Amino acid sequence: MPIQIQTSFVPKKTPLSTSSVSAGGGRSVNLLAIISLSIFFIIVGLSATVFFYKSSLVNSIMEMDALLAAAKKSFEPEFIDEAAKLNIRIEGARELLNSHRALSPLFDLLEKKTLENVRFQDFNFMAAEGKDATLSMLGQARSFNAVALQSDVFGAEKAFKDPVFSNFTLNESGDVIFNFRTTIAAELLHYRETVLGAADTTN
Repeated sequence: MPIQIQTSFVPKKTPLSTSSVSAGGGRSVNLLAIISLSIFFIIVGLSATVFFYKSSLVNSIMEMDALLAAAKKSFEPEFIDEAAKLNIRIEGARELLNSHRALSPLFDLLEKKTLENVRFQDFNFMAAEGKDATLSMLGQARSFNAVALQSDVFGAEKAFKDPVFSNFTLNESGDVIFNFRTTIAAELLHYRETVLGAADTTN
């Protein structure tokens, strides 16, 4: 009998080349290394930039401090201290002058506005801090007509606010005795405006 030999022609799988696998892995490793190095150099560059910028700012501040110190020395500190003390004294004197009250304008006004048939005594002046000044006096007139005329004169005076005549009586001589009270306008008593202002106008 003839002998038959069966043969199979199924091709065997060729194994992957190790060289191609290793080449692909090498490319990925190289790419990661390049990215990491790039990030590292960027961070180093930024850090160096910040460091040099900070150093530049520190140097600029030191230079400005030196210029300021030199400027202070050129202005003579002793002179500056004396000028500051003098300014404090001037401001204190100015504040005192602005708040100072003078009675001389009030006396001048009473002298001009008091009628010949009327006289005043018991001058009582009250000026509390932060409040309007008040004036009260005891008056004596030859007649009730003289009192009425004096009331009209004081009532027309702007420096007197709400003048009041009260408590009318007659003395043994027939003269009219009365009380006078009024509030004084603050402007009349300001030393700076009335006394100094009048002196400046005269000069």
